[in-house]
Formats: sequence, C-alpha cells, structure tokens
Amino acid sequence: MSWSLGEIGALSTKAARGCGMDWGLADEAGYAVKWLQRRQLPGIAALCRYLSWRQTGEITAWPDVTGDQGHYCPIATGAAYGDGLFGDEVEFSRMRTPLLLIPFIALRAGITPIAISLETLVFSLSQDGFAYSGNDTAILTAASHCRISTKIDHMPPLTRISDTDLPRVPETAAACVTVLNSFAKNTYAPATEASRLAGAGAGLSDND
Repeated sequence: MSWSLGEIGALSTKAARGCGMDWGLADEAGYAVKWLQRRQLPGIAALCRYLSWRQTGEITAWPDVTGDQGHYCPIATGAAYGDGLFGDEVEFSRMRTPLLLIPFIALRAGITPIAISLETLVFSLSQDGFAYSGNDTAILTAASHCRISTKIDHMPPLTRISDTDLPRVPETAAACVTVLNSFAKNTYAPATEASRLAGAGAGLSDND
C-alpha cells in the first residue's frame, strides 16, 4: 500500500494534534512532513520519532533563545522562524528531531543561502534549491545543537536534493504510518449511546 502526500499530510496533522499540539501547530507539522517527503527526505519517520519522544520528553514548546532547559520543539521554533520572529543568526542549544525544522527555514531562503549547522551535519537552502552534507543516519539525528546562519566559512561538500514531487509515499513507511495512526486516534471523540443511535447503521432496529 502507498499513500498520497495529501493523505500523509492530513494524518500527520491529526497525529500531532493527538499528541497534544494545538491545531495551528499540528497544521504546521503536516506541512513540514509533506515538504520533506516531497523532496524524498524521511519526514514521516522524523515526525514519528518526535511525537513518540514528546510523550515523555521535556520540551520548551515556545522558543526562548536564552533558555537552556529541555529541548526545543522543531515545529514551534520553525513556525516562529518562518514568521520572522528571529534574525538571520540564531542558535538553539538542544533542538529535538531537527530535520523537522528545515521546511520552515526554507520559507526565508532567498538569493543568499541560509545554512543550518547541526553539529556534523549542514543543510544549505536558497532559491536555487536545497542540499545537505552527511548521511541518512545523521539526517534523522534525535537531537542536536542548532545554528542558523547566512555566514558559513567552510561549507562542506553538499548532496543536492531534487525538488521534483514524489508522487506517492511508499509502503516502506508503513510502520511509521501505524504509529501516526495511533496518535491520530486520540482526536476521535469516544462513542456514546446517543452517538451510536444517531450515527449510520441500524441502531436499535434493523427494520426497513
């Protein structure tokens, strides 16, 4: 089985909401996953890992550039950066699942590239495209110091990522989709006797 990007985006939004995010941030989570998957990056796996950790982790949900307690939420921090809350130079001590931050940084990328340094991993975003250094394991790092800058002295060799749309999300993502479904179920209202009687189906009687 495979899934469209629209289906994955909607599921990601519901899963984020089911894990405690408000609907606004949950929508941003869905956007981030679609952006990454469209570029053949593991957005579903990143959100799956982040929400699984979020249940028990210590999170600074709203970014505070002077704070050093807990881990910063990549969705809240990214949305704030995309809205212009921060300048071109900003650092965060411990960003959780930082891959989810990248789509929001891209919103402000223009002629001058923006570089995101995650310790040994570097992303570069500009109006001409998107590239990164490192390997697939590093891309899904659980947490990292994060520096966003337009001034990187020694940019390592980069692997360029195509912006060509990925038409479907393959069945290899099934395990992560199952986890996201488990979070999404928290958004469903529990059935009551009244709702069962008012809903589709026979109710108390199956007579025509």
